[in-house]
Amino acid sequence: MKLDLNKIIEKFRYDPNSVKKGYDGKTDIYLAKVGYRYAYIARVLTVVAVLVCIALILSGNLSYNKLYYLAKDIKLAGDYVSTVHDTITYNVGNSQSFIEYRSGIAVASRERLSIFSAGGRELFSSNHSYGNPNLRASNQYVLLYDVGGKQFSLYNSFSKVSDEVLNYPIYDACISNDGSFAIITRSDDYDSIVRVYKPNGAKYDYNFSQGRVAAIALSESGRHLAVAIVGSESLEISTELRLYQLGSGDYLSSELSFSGIPYEIKIFDNGNVASIGANGVNVFSSSLNLLGEYLSDEEIYTYSFGDDNIVASHIADNQSKTEVLIFNKRGRVERAIEFDDRVLGVAIKDGYLFTQTIGGFARTNISIGTSQRIDLVATDFKMIASERDTLIVCNNSYAKFLYFK
Repeated sequence: MKLDLNKIIEKFRYDPNSVKKGYDGKTDIYLAKVGYRYAYIARVLTVVAVLVCIALILSGNLSYNKLYYLAKDIKLAGDYVSTVHDTITYNVGNSQSFIEYRSGIAVASRERLSIFSAGGRELFSSNHSYGNPNLRASNQYVLLYDVGGKQFSLYNSFSKVSDEVLNYPIYDACISNDGSFAIITRSDDYDSIVRVYKPNGAKYDYNFSQGRVAAIALSESGRHLAVAIVGSESLEISTELRLYQLGSGDYLSSELSFSGIPYEIKIFDNGNVASIGANGVNVFSSSLNLLGEYLSDEEIYTYSFGDDNIVASHIADNQSKTEVLIFNKRGRVERAIEFDDRVLGVAIKDGYLFTQTIGGFARTNISIGTSQRIDLVATDFKMIASERDTLIVCNNSYAKFLYFK
């Protein structure tokens, strides 16, 4: 049977007059015209969807594995917490590590990894023997690595995706939402190696023979890598910040203005690069020009990165209170809030500051300053801000979902 191209084109030609030709007079002519428009739009969208799928398949961005993951993940997407103070229990273990994973949590001990949905359902578990397990998570994956050991594993919500045993110890790692992740290790020839793994299987090694890599960060698109390299001359410690475009050895470079070893670095979605350490906060533009600088006389002892903010705590000048500073992603202090108790942990989510003290957890509306508090002996818990009204607190045997109205 030979295809008639003219007939196919005719079906996708918008012709309002065709409504009158086929109108039977039994319905309102206006409704008939609306129905025709919807039918026409549906045909066009079907063709567009088919063309997009073909383009994704040809580009390698759509695969059987991704479709399978999506199908398996539909049930998880609708699994939400529905009652107050839901509790997740898990096996008591040594050196527990916790992280938020898609509004639920991933928990790793030396013996086992478990992934739970926001409704408290165990989605997946796997045995291992990591001496010092640590976790990183993105929208899709959980990365488990053995700090000081040589092994790491990558998981999604229902299976192990990959794993590898390196020749040298792992010191730290990061992961981005596009599925890329990076590992800090070393070799006999180099003090530090940053190895980046891409979702398509490509690997990039960045080798450093002078100085040690103290912190790394990937952009959420997986296109850029930030590296903090610590060196020393005499008793002075200096840190060089480099920004690479993945796949290229070329980089931008700048020096951190605060002294000491940085705790962590982050690439914001606008390209700015932030670094925080015991003595201060620096934020650089995407070209690594210094945008914001904060130098602290008191040690910053707890901190957290949000999507658009940085929050850091130190002892206030009068030594009897804790001051919590909230920075925007240009490194400027937007708010400074004092607490009577020592703040053990901080997090920031959608305009709300979460704080952990010995006696419980509190949420503060940053813009208007109002607070709510949930009393709970909190010294054994790690705090994870899941949503603007939900806080997950974890200890070695269970996690609780705390809700703020």
